[in-house]
Amino acid sequence: MDLILLVLVLALIGLAAYSFVSIKHLQSRLEKALDNNADNLSDQLTYQLDMANKTQLLELSTVMNRQQNELFQQLMDIRDTLHQGLAENRDRSDQRLEVMTQSLSQSVKSLQDSNEKRLEEMRHTVEEKLEKTLKNRLQTSFEAVSKQLESVNQGLGEMRTVAKDVGTLNKVLSNTKTRGILGELQLGQIVEDIMTANQYEREFATVSGSSDRVEYAIKLPGNGQGDYIYLPIDSKFPLEDYYRLEDAYEAGDRAAIETSRKALLAAIKRFAKSIHSKYLNPPETTNFGIMFLPTEGLYSEVVRNPAFFDSLRREENIVVAGPSTLSALLNSLSVGFKTLNLQKNADDISKILGNVKLEFEKFGGLLAKAQKQLNTANHTLDQLMSTRTKAIVRALATVEDYQDQSTQSLLHIPLLEEADDED
Repeated sequence: MDLILLVLVLALIGLAAYSFVSIKHLQSRLEKALDNNADNLSDQLTYQLDMANKTQLLELSTVMNRQQNELFQQLMDIRDTLHQGLAENRDRSDQRLEVMTQSLSQSVKSLQDSNEKRLEEMRHTVEEKLEKTLKNRLQTSFEAVSKQLESVNQGLGEMRTVAKDVGTLNKVLSNTKTRGILGELQLGQIVEDIMTANQYEREFATVSGSSDRVEYAIKLPGNGQGDYIYLPIDSKFPLEDYYRLEDAYEAGDRAAIETSRKALLAAIKRFAKSIHSKYLNPPETTNFGIMFLPTEGLYSEVVRNPAFFDSLRREENIVVAGPSTLSALLNSLSVGFKTLNLQKNADDISKILGNVKLEFEKFGGLLAKAQKQLNTANHTLDQLMSTRTKAIVRALATVEDYQDQSTQSLLHIPLLEEADDED
């Protein structure tokens, strides 16, 4: 039995192997047949497609040639039409341009004629106006020139007068006494403008028993009440030396400048010694005096040499001042005087306030006493109004009210209504 089964199994296995081999053989044959058929079909399709493409290309080429010919013919027709239209338009434009040219030529010609006429009229008008204006201007100019010449003549006359006045002034200034008066006037104007009348003395002898009088002396507060210390101020004007120095400056001569400057400083030195010897007498005066130079130029020449300026202050006790410097100094002194007056007034005010304080304290005490007395009187009135009035009313409670003219006249007491009316 087992053998039969084994044989059957082997037979089945052999049959299966044969079937597998047969199937593989058939599969390979089918694949070859399919490949051959596919190649044939591909060749046929390619041939048919080539033929169809060629046919379509021929047809398309024929159609395109026909359409191209038609389009070319249409373009030729359009070109001819355009050429014809352009020719007609050109002819019409030429005609219109010719007409416009003729019209413009006529208009321009008429405009030129009109402009020429107007220009001619304007030229005549302008010439007339120019001629008239020129005549008026020339006449006005001649009149102005004549007036100016008259003014020049008048100015020349005035200049001659001024020249005479300058000559007179030079003559006046050449006099030493006159120059001194001018310097004194300028000094007086500065002092009197800044200081009050009770703060300076004029033409004052600062040295007791001396006949020399200084032009101005400023009154400074002394040690006692009503005592003063005097600050002497005297003006000096060395004009010749200053003029020589100015001339040397204008000429540019250094040697002359140095010589003139030394001469000027020597004159200032002499004036300083004179002021020191005549007007300084401490303690009646200050230990220094002021020399006033009337011009800033003269003062600047002195200040230009600091050593000389300082030597005057140290050796001669003299301070040199110009107009602006003296004004500043006097303003400072004036402020100092005002400060002293304020201090004195402040002391007086303090004393007055002290007295007022004492009087006010007394017044406060009197007010307190008056208030106390008023309070006492008020308390007494309250007692009279309350206690005494109530006691009298209680005492008269049993008395019958009665009012009669005869009894009223006996009491000599006016009726309440009458008293109110009188009030």
